[in-house]
Formats: sequence, C-alpha cells, structure tokens
Amino acid sequence: MNIFILSCGVFEPELNKILEDIKKEKLFKEDINVKYLPFGLHTNLDKLKSVITSSLDCIQSDKIVLLYGSKCHYMFHEFLKGYDNLITFKDSNCMELIIGDEIKNNHDNLYITPGWVIKFDELNKFINAVDIYDIRQQYGQYDNVIIGDTGVCEFTDDMIFDLFEKIQVPIEIQKTDINNFKNKIIDAIEKAING
Repeated sequence: MNIFILSCGVFEPELNKILEDIKKEKLFKEDINVKYLPFGLHTNLDKLKSVITSSLDCIQSDKIVLLYGSKCHYMFHEFLKGYDNLITFKDSNCMELIIGDEIKNNHDNLYITPGWVIKFDELNKFINAVDIYDIRQQYGQYDNVIIGDTGVCEFTDDMIFDLFEKIQVPIEIQKTDINNFKNKIIDAIEKAING
C-alpha cells in the first residue's frame, strides 16, 4: 500500500522528524511519501482550494492524508467530499494539531509553531503585506506571541529578535511535546492502512 501525505509547509520541521522516527521505529511497512504546499495559501481561500484539489488530482496513491486544519478553509467539507481515499483531521488549525487544546480558550495570545518562525517571510508574501507597519498591525492585537517549541529546531536569539522586530509583540517560547502531534500522524496513517 502506498500512502501520501499532502501537507501545508508549516508542518515541515515536525513532520520530517516524525516520519524519520517512524521509519527508525519500523512502525509501518507501507511507503509514505510527502509533498509540502507553500505556507500561507490559507490567506487566499480560492488559491488554497485550487492548489489542494489540483495536487490531489495528480497524486497516485491508495490513501492520502491531508495535513491541514479542518478550518483552514471553510468549505473543506464541501470540495473534498469527492475524494474517497482522503484522511483529514478534526483539529481546527496547525496550532491545535501541534500544540493541542490549551490554545482554544486563550484569545489574548497568538500561539505559533516553529514552522511559523522559519517560514514567517513566506507567509507574509502571501498576505501581501504592504510594509512592516502593515505586518505589525496584523499582530498588534495580541498581548504575546508564544512559540510552541517542539524541539525540532533551535531558536537563536537572532531569530527571536528578527521576529520581534517584524511584529513588535513580546515573544515567549514554551516547550511543547511533539508526541501530541506524532500520535495524530500515527493515527492518521493507521486509519489510512485499516480504513
């Protein structure tokens, strides 16, 4: 059986590590392939739909795991219903998938994943931010930005300072257990195999 993961690029740091671990642990004998789509597509819903559906139409695989939050596009349930071989997630977005439920009731802080930090400029290219003040206005509604540190990459002082310079919001780093996300990926692969 061939399993394909079509993923938002924000998951790349964690997913690469998890798939490496899965291979070392010999959890599955199936071939698992991955394609990362650009991070930031969710800022243009027509483009997100177009890129996902055209990618799904090109993938030759028994099962496809679509690694996006259930609310990254409000019409996911509608335009994905024709794909019988698709496995999706109930979590709303990348933060819920990686960090977990603790972010649901915390509206004063913006939780972000390591992928957000690494691909921040890629995201803002999609947002079409006019200038640095436009970017700062978008993030200025939050008291803090909290990076859920899954341990897959090292955050240097320069990286944090660079992000702070762009958004002008205090930044905290909070340890986040990658096993939360790993278990969701393993469950999705098992569902693809058994399902």
